[in-house]
Amino acid sequence: MSAVRRAGVVLTILVVAAAVALVWLVREGSPDTTSVTSAEAGDATVASQAVKQEVRAVAAEAAAWAYSYSWDTLAEDKAQARALMTAAMQTRYDRTMAGTGTTGRRDRTVVSAEVVDTALVTATANAARVLVFVNQRTTGRGLEEPLLDLDRVLVTLEDVDGAWKVSELDAL
Repeated sequence: MSAVRRAGVVLTILVVAAAVALVWLVREGSPDTTSVTSAEAGDATVASQAVKQEVRAVAAEAAAWAYSYSWDTLAEDKAQARALMTAAMQTRYDRTMAGTGTTGRRDRTVVSAEVVDTALVTATANAARVLVFVNQRTTGRGLEEPLLDLDRVLVTLEDVDGAWKVSELDAL
C-alpha cells in the first residue's frame, strides 16, 4: 500500500472516530440541571411541597383560561390566558386563536373549560409538568345541544422571574 493510500485510510479512520466522539458528546454530554426531572428518578431533586401545590394550581388556572372564551369577551379572555404564559407561548397561543374572533362572533360561540383534576408529572424548583384534566363545553349558533369534550392537557411551566409561566400546552 502506498504512503498516500495509507494516509487516506488513516485520515478516514480519524474522521469517523471524531464523528463518533461528537455524537457521543451531544447525546451523553453533561446533564442539563435546569430541565424537568422525573420525580421517580433516584437522583431527582424534587421541588418542595409548596412548589408542587403552586404549579398544580397555576397549571389548572392557565388551562381553564387557555381553553375558555366567549365571543363577547374574547379580548379579555385572551388577555387573562396570555398573562399566565411565557412570551414564546403567547406567540403560539395568538396564532392558534387568530381565527377565533371572526367565527366566534358569527356563531356566538362560548367555550367554557372546567378543570376536573390535575396530576403532577415532574417538578423541580424552576420547571414542572402537570397533567390537567379539562371538561370543555361549547355552545353557540348552529349547535342543537352543547358539545362536551373531555380533554387531557400536559402543561409545562417554568419559573420566570419568580412567577410560574406556561411554556407549553400539549393536548393529549
